[in-house]
Amino acid sequence: MSESHADLPEHERLAAVTSVQDTFAGAGDLAADRLFALGLDPERLRAELSAPVAGLSERASGLYEDLLGRCCAHLVEQLTAHPSFAARAAVEQVRAAGRTRELVQDVRDRVGPRPDAADLEFEGRYAEFMATSNSRVELFGLTLGRSAGGWPLEAAYIGLEVSGEYEAADRHGLDHPIRTTVRIEQALAERGRLLLRGPAGSGKSTLVQWLALNAARQTFGSELADWNRCVPFVLRLRAFTALEVLPAPEEFLRAAGVALHGSAPAGWADRLLLDGRALVLVDGVDEVPDRLRKRTERWLKDLIIAYPRARYVVTTRPSAVPETWLSASEPHTLLAMRQEDVRAFVGHWHRAAGSECRSEEERAELDRYEHALRRAVGTRRDLGLLATNPLMCALLCARCTPCPRSGARPIRSSPTSSTAAASSANRPRARWASCTAPSRTTWARRPRWRPATSASWSAMRTRTSGTTWCRWRSGTRGRTSGPRC
Repeated sequence: MSESHADLPEHERLAAVTSVQDTFAGAGDLAADRLFALGLDPERLRAELSAPVAGLSERASGLYEDLLGRCCAHLVEQLTAHPSFAARAAVEQVRAAGRTRELVQDVRDRVGPRPDAADLEFEGRYAEFMATSNSRVELFGLTLGRSAGGWPLEAAYIGLEVSGEYEAADRHGLDHPIRTTVRIEQALAERGRLLLRGPAGSGKSTLVQWLALNAARQTFGSELADWNRCVPFVLRLRAFTALEVLPAPEEFLRAAGVALHGSAPAGWADRLLLDGRALVLVDGVDEVPDRLRKRTERWLKDLIIAYPRARYVVTTRPSAVPETWLSASEPHTLLAMRQEDVRAFVGHWHRAAGSECRSEEERAELDRYEHALRRAVGTRRDLGLLATNPLMCALLCARCTPCPRSGARPIRSSPTSSTAAASSANRPRARWASCTAPSRTTWARRPRWRPATSASWSAMRTRTSGTTWCRWRSGTRGRTSGPRC
């Protein structure tokens, strides 16, 4: 400062200093309350106090402002360095927050509630409902003590590959559609409308459930980050076959059996579809009777025309409809699991099951079963051919995994032999397979394959109903062994 004002005459410098002294003398009490009211900002304090005396030259006024600013900064620094400053600052913060809340409330009272307040409140309730109802998956027909609660969805889902047509440039730079294999997450991110085709057990319904769960929780990864703003609508077509007219958007929740459907604000689903925030998940075109599939196609096309910004995922078996069935969507086919997918699924399943173990002993036992199953699937050809889709992998894992909740044991005494039981799931069962007495029976000869136990086999077959009865008979006494299937 001395250099910038070195050539200023002495009397002008003294006049500027005197003017600063007079300013502080006339400012009154510069207590903490006043400084807190100014936000502890030295510039605001300088602007409030600045009052140079008349008669100062322009250069002397500049020296006055410079001196006044330095004095204000020193004053604020002294206050913040005082031992009682922290406690006083906390008090002031509480007061400021209270004043802010009062101002916000005043604005709300004047403006009124947000027009979409009811929508947001219901959206939160609906998201919680969907997250809870889709968090677990059941393997129907498998009873290992866990049937009441099912398995965590994270255990039964693994990202698979799909094949679809994508544009690629040839050597001349021209784009041509070619069949390309991509991960399912990439296909979903690049295509807003997907017709997903896959055989039974390939994971279509589990994918629909996984999409609904992550949309409700807003937990999609970076590849599908934009989907976190979506609200899911799960429409399983088998529930609509008895309806004369397929549901309109305002009837989605009621038709899907959502218990909250009566609380939805009027026009809520319509607004989500128009804004592009709706994720419409239509599952099971193959479960619609042939005579109703044309109606279903027309319904889906009308939805896409009316709400083109919404996202659509439609699933079906390949045998039900051709790839060109829904022209407004991009057909993709789920591919069979590769060996690395199977290994990832087994590890994924056992990690999810391990989260429900109640002790370290249970976790250690679960690890032993996991290692045995990995070894069996990798070395046995029959199991390798069996584990080609998520459903069969889940059945193998479930049959070979002890249930932490109920203490239920696997089907056989060792994990390796229990996988063999799963591999024979498509063979004749050595247990009662029907509870209806046949009207006429014939005895079939003993099957060529043998069970693990030494038992003689007999089979009865009815010609009238086509139902096959199988049982094993214990050696000499002829009593039936084994529970009903």
